[in-house]
Amino acid sequence: MCALLQAGIMQCERTTVHQVSMSLKGFASRIFGQGKAAPPSLDLKIDCFREVLQANNAALGCMATIQQVLAGEKHASAAEVRRLVTGVTVQTYRMVVNLTRMTGSKYRAIVPRFEELKEWITKRVEVTPVLSEVGPVIPLSEVGAGLAEVVGQKSAFLGEARRILGGHVPDGFVTTVTAYRELMCAGGLGERIAQAMAGAGLENTEGCFRVSAEITRMVEGARIPPALSTALRGAAAELPGGQGLRLAVRSSALQEGGLELSFAGQYRSMLNVTRDGVLEAFKQVIASKYSPQAITYRLGRGFDDHEVAMCCCVISMVDATAAGVLYSACRTEQGEVTLLQAVRGLGLSAVDGSVEPDTYVFDRPREKLLSHKQGVQTSLLRCASGEGTEKLELDSAAAGTPILSEEQANQVARLAWRLDSALGTPIDMEWALDADGKVYVLQVRPQPVHAEEGRTFQKARIEGVPVLLEGGSRASGGAACGDVFAVKTDLDIIRCPRGAVIVTDEANPRLAVLLQHASAIVSDMGEVTGHLATVARELRVPALFATRSATRALKPGILVTVDADAGVVYAGRVEGALAAATPYAEVRRNPHVELLASVAEKITPLTLQDRLASGCSPRKCNTIHDIIRFCHQATVESMFALGDRATRQGAKVRRLVSAVPIDCRVLDLGGGLRDGLGEGDVTIDDVTCIPMRVLWNGMTDPRLKWQMERPVSLKGFMSAIVNYNFDQDVRMRAMGEPSYAFITANYLNLNSRIGYHFSTVDSRIGEAIESNYLSFRFVGGSTGIDQRSRRAQLIQRLLLRSGFETDCRADLINARVRHLPSREMEDKLFLTGLVMGYVNHLDMALVSDGVMRAYEDAFMAGDYGFKGSESMATGDASGS
Repeated sequence: MCALLQAGIMQCERTTVHQVSMSLKGFASRIFGQGKAAPPSLDLKIDCFREVLQANNAALGCMATIQQVLAGEKHASAAEVRRLVTGVTVQTYRMVVNLTRMTGSKYRAIVPRFEELKEWITKRVEVTPVLSEVGPVIPLSEVGAGLAEVVGQKSAFLGEARRILGGHVPDGFVTTVTAYRELMCAGGLGERIAQAMAGAGLENTEGCFRVSAEITRMVEGARIPPALSTALRGAAAELPGGQGLRLAVRSSALQEGGLELSFAGQYRSMLNVTRDGVLEAFKQVIASKYSPQAITYRLGRGFDDHEVAMCCCVISMVDATAAGVLYSACRTEQGEVTLLQAVRGLGLSAVDGSVEPDTYVFDRPREKLLSHKQGVQTSLLRCASGEGTEKLELDSAAAGTPILSEEQANQVARLAWRLDSALGTPIDMEWALDADGKVYVLQVRPQPVHAEEGRTFQKARIEGVPVLLEGGSRASGGAACGDVFAVKTDLDIIRCPRGAVIVTDEANPRLAVLLQHASAIVSDMGEVTGHLATVARELRVPALFATRSATRALKPGILVTVDADAGVVYAGRVEGALAAATPYAEVRRNPHVELLASVAEKITPLTLQDRLASGCSPRKCNTIHDIIRFCHQATVESMFALGDRATRQGAKVRRLVSAVPIDCRVLDLGGGLRDGLGEGDVTIDDVTCIPMRVLWNGMTDPRLKWQMERPVSLKGFMSAIVNYNFDQDVRMRAMGEPSYAFITANYLNLNSRIGYHFSTVDSRIGEAIESNYLSFRFVGGSTGIDQRSRRAQLIQRLLLRSGFETDCRADLINARVRHLPSREMEDKLFLTGLVMGYVNHLDMALVSDGVMRAYEDAFMAGDYGFKGSESMATGDASGS
């Protein structure tokens, strides 16, 4: 299976969540409407139960991630918040639907309760899912913010800009995640890339360059699948502009262009491309995902390669006379301003650090130009007569005049303010001015979180310390010390030592590969809006750009202190500058996390106190977690009832004879028992179900002592008597009533009553790794809630040590493991059987946390017959 097909999971979740609002109501009306539906078959009920268990595990996984985000342990973009809310809603929907299919009208009240919660949550998060699978290309005119997860945020925002600004955004189309997946799956390209990426690492710059070169050759040499090639050529042919039309093919990767993770300058833009050249340009942009700086950036920011699918935005080329970048809300010491920077010719020069652009500062409320600063530009980039670009030297007269008139600068700013207001967020906008004086918007994204670093901040210099360089723009604040290392070539990048102060003539984005380990960076050219400046601010590396003379003033090998806040480089180590460095402002509160927090109150809390669905009204479910718990409990009860009914109706249910003190009845759904068996009881040797045999081998391991008496305190014994007589939750099934195992050759569903507790094991083990899973649920006991809860905690601790995902609440523990090879799955299932035998009646002994830890240590040491000591019955674990 193509490794990169994982990107399709989010698309499936988005499609399904919209259907919740429609199909659940329709489904309920079919079930509860006119006429009585036929009762579901045994096979259908078991299939529904499996669906509920799988959905339960997936929903609990989403909730765990939500809690990690709210605790600050994980980053969350807007897309991630939507994905999490969508995921938990979809999986809960699966549980509600399958419970209803399984039980008919018994729990019909759960449907409207789920609808109420779902409506409340999804309206606030504004989940607007894609309703069908998207094709490989979409016209830009049909793209909006709701497509960000299938076309990338940059394309989605440009589509929004076209809707708002009309003809000020060029015609074009976008390629989707589907197109990227199709290329990656062709000829096993994705798998080969994954193998090569295994050799990349943050600590090995030379290795990153080697891996980059290898993967770039793979992608650029790949054959585009015929259907994708036809779609790309067709989309290019439909664009207006005649035979002479030229195109720009720009990156729009997933995760690119976020508030805190910009991926600024990490990928290529292919300019002045003919219609026939779109296919090669498409591959080259995708290949740029594997530039050394992009690999380093992704690894440093914690992204797996498969998380960042590369889409493209293809628009009509603007042969610009001037172009640049604008920040609509840039914070400075003088307050919030709009910062516009401009270069002559194509806008690449404004962001690649090769020139110092002209700078225009606007008062946004008054829409007034406050200042203009002349930059330094001796050459410009323009479209070549064929394809690509060429550089043209400027004469001194042209270089010395302002790039934009005041009116032209105002035109650019007014377009940005319209977008800022319509989108409701400060923006980072790339723009171009054509030969006729028309302004075009080429790229829009939310303004980076650290854009407020500003260029007008100034800190007092330290007197009496030799100054080697002063002036320039504070591209990223702070102060740092290190030895100067001049970087001119890629070989210099590979040789650059950790902790160096990088000195360069151009602030080229390719130098981002060094920022993970550099102390500071100083450049002759470049500006605050450049791509390298953006990455430096994200990584909090002090950066001083547009110094005009750094490469002459700072000699390689000398020790210097760069104080970007003061706009100066000192000789030697200057402790005063380092100690007085202005700390970074607190990162602005993440609005996406705040949005998630606002709906989490209806998702994650568990308010349902009843441990049995039969003792609880669905109307008591106040949260999504309550509904998840209710559905899970109701299906478990239904499975016990299903086994009882099958026995009463004379189904071929066999009693399993075993040393384990469980009255276990086996119902073979096909291939679970050996052929040729006569009537009567069976033994485990008659069972051909792989999961059943493995679990039972764990449960009957000779090192376990099922009938062993453990030291029990009088308090624990009396608690057991009281709880058995008065706790109806514990007495869901009377002592001695049978447990049931539903089996096939590769599948087991065991619902068991052992003593006073209940456990469910649901597992499939086969050759298809992606279909292998194990789900384990354990609840109850004979003692008070404290001791029952300690047993659940003990189970959780033992399973966590073996790689299970777990969710533990009071005396209920859910555990799961998925997608492992069959041999590893068998090991996990055997361990589950061991744990089930080990904890039998153990709640009566767990009178303190110390005792619990003693039993944990014994199990981990392989002492499965550990029985503690008399002193432990009083809560003293020292006797262990």
